[in-house]
Amino acid sequence: MENKIKVLEVLDAYYPKFDGPCLVVTSLSKCFLNSNKVLPSVVVPRFPKYKDSQPFTVFRVKSVRAKEGYYAAAPYFDRKLKTFLKENKPDIIHIHSPFTMGAYFGRYAKKHKIPTVFTFHTKYREDFDRTLKLKCLSDFMVWYIIKNINRIDHVWTVSDGAAECLKEYGYKKPIKVIRNGTDLVYPENADELIKRINDKHALDENELILLSVGRIVENKRLQFALKVLKQVSDLGYKFKYFIVGDGSYLNKLKSLVKEYNLHDKVIFTGSVMNRTELSAYYLRANLFVFPSTFDTASLAPIEAAAMKLPTLMTKGCSSAEIITDGVNGFLTEQNEQAWIDTIIDLLKNREKLDGARENTYKQVYRTWDSVAQEIFDNYKEIIKSK
Repeated sequence: MENKIKVLEVLDAYYPKFDGPCLVVTSLSKCFLNSNKVLPSVVVPRFPKYKDSQPFTVFRVKSVRAKEGYYAAAPYFDRKLKTFLKENKPDIIHIHSPFTMGAYFGRYAKKHKIPTVFTFHTKYREDFDRTLKLKCLSDFMVWYIIKNINRIDHVWTVSDGAAECLKEYGYKKPIKVIRNGTDLVYPENADELIKRINDKHALDENELILLSVGRIVENKRLQFALKVLKQVSDLGYKFKYFIVGDGSYLNKLKSLVKEYNLHDKVIFTGSVMNRTELSAYYLRANLFVFPSTFDTASLAPIEAAAMKLPTLMTKGCSSAEIITDGVNGFLTEQNEQAWIDTIIDLLKNREKLDGARENTYKQVYRTWDSVAQEIFDNYKEIIKSK
């Protein structure tokens, strides 16, 4: 049997802080380990008192406290990291964020002639504008991340829209698109899981359920969804809207629910980390509501598709590239009235929702195993060409 490829998966944020790139790195590393073709190690910032329990190696780098409960990596000051790298020299380094860790490992790889890959997951400019407030600072940060990305040998994105975004930032080299997947699998006991949610929340089995899942932050635009659903509710339509997740914008959303008088329609479940329980929420819902235009290629609609749940998105956003309107999901214009009209149409015509269920499963659903195989094939070619 050929030798396993040793790969470092490098990220600037990891558990217990949870987001899309964190799940991507974890899912791919598990698939690599199970394939017996790749020996993955994940290198991430240290988080005080948190103990890792992954089946693969997780090396924690020295870190300092940052905003919103995150810890920023300080790899340049970590002697143990240097020893770890010397003892476990990788065949390839896959970088998933362009900040401190991206800068450090880009330089390290050049010095030691190790091939590198960078995956662009996030529209960073919008986060910069939101947190820094000054255009000159946002411009500097975009320049900084492009400088770090330019050190990398191969650049991938998770959607065509993400590739266009990266070009707008000033990146001029070739870009490969490798789309995301999910670890969720449609369960044999789907009816039992659906009943579990009905019992937990005292739902009628015919009650129409809308669902959103993910981090609750401002740029996910859940406040827009609530504003739309207030209008739908005021017109007399019946539904329940479940919001699964946690985040810095949660209290604002709760205050909007109170202001819009939606307390009898909106249910905040909190963060759901158990994958079986999360699957149950997807299974029970009739429509996945995804108002974000920020995400480059959200994992949530793919998770929904695994449970045969169609998604409503905004036309033209990067995450919507996987949707064909009216076939495997639903698309609408980026304005309040268009969303109101589309949701009302779907509430009145349940057959449209039911008709999209099998197509979303067949056409949108993709497993991490298939993604890992595609990435493994690319790793082999990159190492061979180096």
